Parts: sequence; structure tokens; C-alpha cells
Amino acid sequence: MALAFRHRIFVWLVVIATVPAAVAVSVSLLSPDLVPPVGGVEAWERAGDTWREAVRHLDVRRLSPATRAAVDRHGEEISRSVRRARQVQAFRYAISGTLAGLLAGLAVLVTGGAVRLAGHLSRQLSRPIDDLVEWTGRIARGESLPAGPEVKGAPEFQILRDAFRRMAGDLEAARSREVEAAQLRTFRDVARQVAHELKNPLTPLRFAVGRLRQQAAPGQAELLEILDGESQRIEQMARDFSSLGRLPEGPPALVDIGELLDGLARSTLPAGVQARVERDGATPMVLGHYEPLRRAFQNLLLNAVDAVGTPAGAGAQGNGGSPDAGAPITLTLAPAELAGRRAVRVAIADRGPGIAPESLGRVFEPYFTTKAHGTGLGLAIVRQTVLDHGGTITASNAPGGGAVFTVTLPGEPA
Repeated sequence: MALAFRHRIFVWLVVIATVPAAVAVSVSLLSPDLVPPVGGVEAWERAGDTWREAVRHLDVRRLSPATRAAVDRHGEEISRSVRRARQVQAFRYAISGTLAGLLAGLAVLVTGGAVRLAGHLSRQLSRPIDDLVEWTGRIARGESLPAGPEVKGAPEFQILRDAFRRMAGDLEAARSREVEAAQLRTFRDVARQVAHELKNPLTPLRFAVGRLRQQAAPGQAELLEILDGESQRIEQMARDFSSLGRLPEGPPALVDIGELLDGLARSTLPAGVQARVERDGATPMVLGHYEPLRRAFQNLLLNAVDAVGTPAGAGAQGNGGSPDAGAPITLTLAPAELAGRRAVRVAIADRGPGIAPESLGRVFEPYFTTKAHGTGLGLAIVRQTVLDHGGTITASNAPGGGAVFTVTLPGEPA
């Protein structure tokens, strides 16, 4: 059975670390036995034997006093050398066991250190790679990466993991945008077809209601009012469907979002509802289509008006809460960054009851509404307009109460 990547690294590191140490220790232990003694006890004893043999055959009486003295000094020197060689040999034999134990202990320490070092290095190398292999499988299956603490490893692997996370996040965002774009294209096609089918019978229906009103009896007036109101609602729905299925027309132009909001704040709000436009720094111009942007921000502003002026039991989209008819509406412009480009961020905040938690994720869905007479297409059209301009839109509740719709639009290209 093949070893795991970490175990293979571990084995190779142990082999690389311990083999040289084992060879060195073995050579140290075996060298006294392998190297022939040069000048050891055996050599000196042979020299002493030959000297004594020579002295026995030498007639020292015929030698001069000086020669005899030299011969005696030479014999004493040989005896002293033999005695010292025997002492050295005895000392070596005495400490050879101790040296062998020390070398064996050193070998154990070197091997243990090599094993620990190999284990540490194998973990440093294998854990990040194992993580990347697992993350690749998760990305292939469309799963999100784990959010747990990062395992320890070399700094270069940490950089690689961070880059991998960013790449996975970008890939997930690209997938979401692609799915969203496909859904939007499908819904646009359906919206155009529905708008066409609604408009076909709508015109003769309105003509018929007008003729009936001219010839109606007094008791039929209420029924005709119902028909007229419902036909107007269907006509508005057809216009909404037509807007939802239609892309902005004509070439884009530079739009000053601050000026656009100033005009809406003056012309859109009913009496009794106040709004103020705040600027938090200089904001860039937006390259886009003025009329779709104006309708989108007007829709958001009217939603805020409904939130602060609707009776109890209605919120930013008709959700539950308490009324606050005198609460102001704040439109805040600030510079931002979107996909590496300068952008403008617009936050439209009201002091109404806010959006119910279960509705936060659905406010931009087509047909979703909690208003009594809403079509559920207003915020869907707003979102489509923002996406068509390369921007983003989010809905949230402010900490102090009320709803906040935040639109971020990319600025003009540099």
C-alpha cells in the first residue's frame, strides 16, 4: 500500500538525517579496531625484546665508559617507553566502554532529533498541501471552503492559502453572477411576453369600460368603477413588466447622482415628509442612463415615504412596525470602491419600522410584496437597473430602527 504524502516526506527526511550520523558513529566505534597500531604497546615490547637480545650478546666490559653509559641510557629509555605504552593501553581499555556508551547515547539523541525534525518538517510541508487538495475538491463540488483556523505551516504556504481563498471567493462570486444573469435573462424574456399578452386585451377592455360608463344605469356605476380600477392596475402591471424586460436604450452618458438625488428630494416627497441629502466627500460621476437611474432612486425614495408615513402594521415594504410619520429620510452619498474602480455609494435610510427579518432576503424578488396594492415588481426593477449599470444593491435594517437601501455604482472610467 502506498504511503501518504506526509509519511513519504517523513521517511525521506529521517533517512537523510540519520544515515550520515549512523555512518559517523560506526566509524568512530570501529576505527580503533580497524586501524593498525603504529607505535603501540606491541611495537615497544618488540623493541624491548630485541634490545635485551642485543645486550645479552654484547660484551659491555670491552666498551668504553662513555659507550656503556650511552647503552644504559638507551635501555632505560626503551624500558620507560614500554612502561608508558602499557599505561596508555590500559587507559584506552578503561575508557573505551565509556566512549562507546557516549557515542551510543549521541547516536540515540541524533536519531531522536532527526525524527522530531523530520516530523515537524513533514507537517509543515504536508498539511498546507493536504488543505489545498481538499479545497480543490470542495471547489469542484461547488462547496464553500471551511472557515476554521488555519493550520500552521511555512509562511509561503500561508500566502498560497490566502490566495487560494481569494480565488475561491472570486470564483464563487462569478458563479453567483452567472446564475443571476441567466435568471435575469430568462425573467426578461418572460416579462416581455407577459407585458405583450397583457397589453393586447387591455386596450379594448378600457374602451369597453368607457362605453359602458356612458350608457350605464345609476346602479351600475360602482361596478364600472371596480372594472376601471382593476383595468388600471393591470395596465400598471403591464408597464412594470415592460420596464423589467427592457434594457436601457441609447448610449450612456455621465450622470451626477448627487444632482439627481437633490431633484428627487425636492419633487418626489409629499407634504409632511422631510428628506435631507448628505455628502461624505467628493463622489465621481456615473456613466449610465439617466432616466432608468432616476426611476430606480425615485422608487426607493417612495418606498421610504411609505415606511415613514404608513399606518401601524406596515414597513418599508408593508412589513410590521409602528408609524412615525414625521421621521425624516436621509440620502447619504459617499465615495466608495467597486471591483477596483472608484464608485459612488448611496444609502437611503428611513426611520420607519424597518424590514421584517424573514423578508430581508426576499425584498428584491419579483412578485414579493406585503403592500396591499403592490405588484411586487418595483424593487425587482430597481435591482435590475442597478445591475445593468454594473452596481450592487443591498437592503438592511439600521441599528436605531428603520430600513436602509444601499446602492453602489461604478464611477466613470479614468
